[in-house]
Amino acid sequence: MIIGSIKEKDKSEARVSLTPSSVNKLKNEGHTILLEKNYGMRAGFTDEEYLKAGAIISKSTEEICTQGDIISQISPPDISLLSLQNKEQLIIADFKNTSEYPQLPNTTYLHLEKVPRTSVAQSIDIQSTQATIRGYAAAIFSLAHANRIAPQLMTGAATTRASTALIIGASITGLQAAAVLKRQGCLVTIADVNDKAQELANSIGVNFIKTDKTEPIKDILKDKNFIITAASSQTRESPQIIQAEELRDISANTIIFDTTPNNVSITLNSKKTKTYKFYRNTLAERLFPQTSSELWASSILNLLKIIITQNNTYNFSASYIIPTLTSNHKTT
Repeated sequence: MIIGSIKEKDKSEARVSLTPSSVNKLKNEGHTILLEKNYGMRAGFTDEEYLKAGAIISKSTEEICTQGDIISQISPPDISLLSLQNKEQLIIADFKNTSEYPQLPNTTYLHLEKVPRTSVAQSIDIQSTQATIRGYAAAIFSLAHANRIAPQLMTGAATTRASTALIIGASITGLQAAAVLKRQGCLVTIADVNDKAQELANSIGVNFIKTDKTEPIKDILKDKNFIITAASSQTRESPQIIQAEELRDISANTIIFDTTPNNVSITLNSKKTKTYKFYRNTLAERLFPQTSSELWASSILNLLKIIITQNNTYNFSASYIIPTLTSNHKTT
């Protein structure tokens, strides 16, 4: 089977769907891998590494998109490229931020954003692995932009206090951010509306506060050096948690990092005031593209092992989860 992948159309996207390691494993299973020239350069993977792994490097995106039985991407490729193909084709990508993507004849779309967060689907869950890196990146970025260190420091001259951190939302992103800041020496508190989140907070050794309407959020924000927001609802949407006016009384030089589109009601992606520095990055995993790509590619590899049969055809019924991720598919 021919598996192709091209450079992402979003110039700010450094991640790739296939790494040299995953290419080597797919090649050993008898598949042909077509990649665009300089495909993994922004993620830190050279063409030489891909060639050594067994990939074929092509200068033509049209050739890849025309010949590929499977096209594996971070985000779906430009529809004009896909319209060149005239055979059955499977497109694997995250369609979450893609609107009005038309259905083409003989084409099946496999939506990675629809993978459920269950133990059965763990090996193909790109959302959870990327959220983990996002939390790590948010914590590291916040530490790098602070004007103080995280841990308590004892010297002959004096003892400095440990920095304090508030994580809003016991999501995968929030828990990872909390764990990283704790390892760096911060005094960390997780705030969440769900009582069950306390068990998660305790599991990584940080404090927990249940947030509700009886306690204003502005009181929880006080005396924090770092505030990272990572709250989501059951529909995976990001609720608005902090109003801009509630940031007036926070400690000076506080770093605020919003990993969501809406947890903090500041429309700009960065803002500096006399009181705080605010940053928003909903795709902070892009800050570490090599590791993010390695995890993404592992999920793709696991997925392909499920759906590709020994006869090099798709079998969407091999797992009861797969049909729920596809559109315009024919179950075999």
